[in-house]
Amino acid sequence: MRIGIFGGAFNPVHNGHLQLMNSYLEALGLDRIILIPTSDPPHKSGKGLVPEEDRLNMLRLVTSNNPIYEVSDLEFRREGKSYTYHTLCQLRRLYPLDEFYLIIGSDQYLTFETWYRADDILKMVTVCTMARNGDDYEKLLDYKNENKNMKNTVISDFEVVEISSSNIRERVKKRESISGLVPEKVEKYIKEHGLYV
Repeated sequence: MRIGIFGGAFNPVHNGHLQLMNSYLEALGLDRIILIPTSDPPHKSGKGLVPEEDRLNMLRLVTSNNPIYEVSDLEFRREGKSYTYHTLCQLRRLYPLDEFYLIIGSDQYLTFETWYRADDILKMVTVCTMARNGDDYEKLLDYKNENKNMKNTVISDFEVVEISSSNIRERVKKRESISGLVPEKVEKYIKEHGLYV
């Protein structure tokens, strides 16, 4: 089985995330995508994250009708920083015979050599990223060509829906509409639970 692994804060999950998942599903011929919200991200401050339960609930709301998508609380059940290497080791034990495709943002791709045990990660997965524009695509290709360890990676140039979780949080705080930026179920959940205000 070909499994996509898509991690992130999902604070909140938005339509850009969903479009990206669907694009990778088709482009890579994936059988499943596992969505893993980060608990304590090593590359970012965890400040501003809503509770783990809320982020899991929002992801489950938008994926529950599609068995291809699986929401995992794996990183919430582990103490300390959420290093991708440790997550992949756990997934490898759960799915020993499957192929893994790790989906990351272009900014993360361009700093991949700084990741904890980056070389070991590359032995376990095919790293996949996406260019946001033409210039971005060239930068990603240059990085791939300059780093021999990155040869087994996939750079795609899907059409991007430019939405950011931080912008959504700011709009909620200002009592502005987020309609069209997040699925209706997520918008309703944010309102009902008073998130990001």
